[in-house]
Amino acid sequence: MSRAPKNVPGFGYGRPMPWVDMTGGPSLRELEPVNWHPDAACSGSTNWAWFNDGKGLRTQESLSVCGDCPVRRTCLASALVFAEAFGIWGGFIPPRRKPMLHALARGARLGDVLDAALRPGQRRDVA
Repeated sequence: MSRAPKNVPGFGYGRPMPWVDMTGGPSLRELEPVNWHPDAACSGSTNWAWFNDGKGLRTQESLSVCGDCPVRRTCLASALVFAEAFGIWGGFIPPRRKPMLHALARGARLGDVLDAALRPGQRRDVA
């Protein structure tokens, strides 16, 4: 889901969604992949399991890697701020991120959305 205006320079893939309230979340600088991806549990992986169809064993294997990732919060924040439409980010497949994007579009703060999604005891994402 991308709410980026069509045909407007400065919006689109790789650009933060201007409607996201960044309060309580990582800064845009912290979201630059060079600042967090080297520490990710998936870093160095040579397969594309994080970008499969979101179903089945490969997805479950990918999600299990995300569970204890030290940069899971930042990864999920990146997917939300940049409205990533594909792949597993922060342990969530696109349909599970959609309500988070809707909450942000309604004005929820990024930190609050991340905290709710990653709260201990929350249901683990499943395909």
